[in-house]
Amino acid sequence: MITILGIKVSYEALAFFALFIGSEIIGASKLKENSIVQILLRGVEAVKPHRTEDDKIQRVKDTFK
Repeated sequence: MITILGIKVSYEALAFFALFIGSEIIGASKLKENSIVQILLRGVEAVKPHRTEDDKIQRVKDTFK
């Protein structure tokens, strides 16, 4: 825990906010053209097909319709 201006914040929360702010900056600026960022984005896009949570959620939604 870190105390900033009298507010206790965990390391995980700080890391989350730092990553969130970084993603917003990348999304709103021309940093998308940076080769390092492109490599990271391609890595994330390569992992997307292996995620099955969205398919499971859609199947559950379909069963309730």
